[in-house]
Amino acid sequence: MNALQQNRKFKVASKLYPAVREALIIVIITVIVAIAFNALRPSGIPLFGFSSSELIKKQQANIPLITIAEAHDMYLKKKVVFVDARDPLSFEEGHIAGAINIYPDEVAIHLTRLKSLLSENAIVVTYCDGPQCPLSKETAHALLSQGIPKAQVFINGWSLWLHAGYPVARGKI
Repeated sequence: MNALQQNRKFKVASKLYPAVREALIIVIITVIVAIAFNALRPSGIPLFGFSSSELIKKQQANIPLITIAEAHDMYLKKKVVFVDARDPLSFEEGHIAGAINIYPDEVAIHLTRLKSLLSENAIVVTYCDGPQCPLSKETAHALLSQGIPKAQVFINGWSLWLHAGYPVARGKI
């Protein structure tokens, strides 16, 4: 190969290099934006086969559920601390008598108070309102992860308790 041919190849390569570099930068930026967008979406595709939200759902599925009869029986035997997982305004409007209000994100804040209310064989029962309300399961999961060994969920607890005519209270506690 002579010097003229080498010079032409060098000129072609030097013109091609900036275009390849720019294309590579665009691809990298696109990948970063796509990963960030996927991570922020609630229904994002799990990367590497792992999804923390799916893991939490599986853990929440293992939390025991109780019926209204079981909840009332524990209440009468004073073997339960009810945790109302609804918002503070709903709690003030009405809650199971003796319940405390702990929203799922506030478990760590109220942990000391909750532990002081628990007797040796007491069970923590979380509830919210409505059969699809996730707050009771989220709160029970948070309690278990904070070291409360016995946490159960009373699905649709407030409505069932209220309609059964069992003791309720109003206001802050």
